[in-house]
Amino acid sequence: MNKYLMIGTAALLSACSHESTPQDAYRRGAELEAASHNKMVARTFEEFTNSPTYSQSRDMWRGGALGQYNPRRSRVVILLREQRGRLYINDQIAMDFPVCSGRVGGHETPRGTFRITEKKREHRSGSYGSFVDANNVIVKRDAKSWQKAPKGTHFKGALMPYWMRFNGAIGMHVGSVYRSGASHGCVRIPPEACSILFEKMAVGSTVIVK
Repeated sequence: MNKYLMIGTAALLSACSHESTPQDAYRRGAELEAASHNKMVARTFEEFTNSPTYSQSRDMWRGGALGQYNPRRSRVVILLREQRGRLYINDQIAMDFPVCSGRVGGHETPRGTFRITEKKREHRSGSYGSFVDANNVIVKRDAKSWQKAPKGTHFKGALMPYWMRFNGAIGMHVGSVYRSGASHGCVRIPPEACSILFEKMAVGSTVIVK
């Protein structure tokens, strides 16, 4: 287990897949993480991306450029077809990591060039979450904020740690990462990769979705 995965994994995974309780989200996230090495791959970037298992891999690749810090010359490229993300620092590839973008059928992540407009270590969705009672017990999961709340309940948005808004209501954040689009439009990223992005990117840094 690498050092990024060790730091706060249980807390970070609480945001996965629009879950409203850390226990449920951690359990689901742990099942995904158990199926993946999530390690630094001791290969060149070309060897890593040319691997026959690259398209289904949940491993991440990190290069020497990751030791640099220059938010003004850092950018993230989200590759929708490959469901991968790449961090560039000073025009050098610093990290390649798995992502989970919006699902087909009206929730696709829009393509384009954007800039990060907001960063929050702890963020809750204003649209998706659960209805909970006065004791914070979940009464209805997979709720939308615009739905009528059951009597005695209120809406509580899903946790989205390491939030980086870049296109209206759409942003990058920690979440369950499947190898196909499954979100409501945001870009979900594993906790160890998302924590690195959060530290390397700043408000104004470029995000390219293609």
